[in-house]
Amino acid sequence: MLDPDTLAVFVAVADHGHFQRPADALGIAQSVASKRLQRLEDALGARLIERGSRMAVAPTRAGMLFLPQARAALETLARTQRVGRALARGEAGPIHVGYVFSAAMAGVLPRLIATLAQMLPGVEVMPALMETPDQLKALADGRIDLAIVRPRPSWPAGCVEVARQREGLLVAMGETSPLAAASPLRGADLAGQTFLTPQFHEEVGLAQTVAALAKAAGLPPPPIRRTADFITAASLAAAGQGVILAPASLARLHLEGLVFRPLADHAATVDLVTLASPQAPPGAVAALTG
Repeated sequence: MLDPDTLAVFVAVADHGHFQRPADALGIAQSVASKRLQRLEDALGARLIERGSRMAVAPTRAGMLFLPQARAALETLARTQRVGRALARGEAGPIHVGYVFSAAMAGVLPRLIATLAQMLPGVEVMPALMETPDQLKALADGRIDLAIVRPRPSWPAGCVEVARQREGLLVAMGETSPLAAASPLRGADLAGQTFLTPQFHEEVGLAQTVAALAKAAGLPPPPIRRTADFITAASLAAAGQGVILAPASLARLHLEGLVFRPLADHAATVDLVTLASPQAPPGAVAALTG
């Protein structure tokens, strides 16, 4: 069986024309170098080096023909070793990233991808659009390495927060709504409005923020209509079916018929959190926290 030690001796001896300097360069005795070369020749069934007088040596015809193959094999082994070490450090290979829609709109996902590409050119980022509960389950199951989610009271065991971004909230409504002309728009102006809220925010997040907004404005708890996601909520709002208390980044959606207005008397915010699973490549975590 061929091994890198015997190949390295053969290539070094062929390059130098004798045994002493190659042996010194490889950190072995000349007798060990000679034995390794003999072992290689026995394995191949051919003499590769012609031993001459005064220790002068030269490749045989078979040796000259085999020399390019030996160099290529050593280069492949070295490259394989580099890749293996990079994989172990999380500096190469796939990185699976879950993200909520707002993460793309707010620029969090593009910045994460750009950072990993710059710091770890050997990795391949594989994003997948997933709602927060699905991402948390995927983190716990080890199906994704990183997650960009809305805040929760707790995270799956072993997951760590590596970044957080905060953004303001706007009120989104159909362009024909009387609220679109309000300047400035205040919490009290939202009396009687139905709030369209993605259902995955029921436990924490926008539902509580809507309730706090109504309380601060002296309004009764407003009716809330659950939707599957922000896109559905935005489409309903554009059609005049209610309003959305939405992250400011959603305004970049540019959905026809939908307008956004700030609230002059309520400065609520919402966060996006980037999480790393316990199995996340350490190189990726370091790149995002460094």
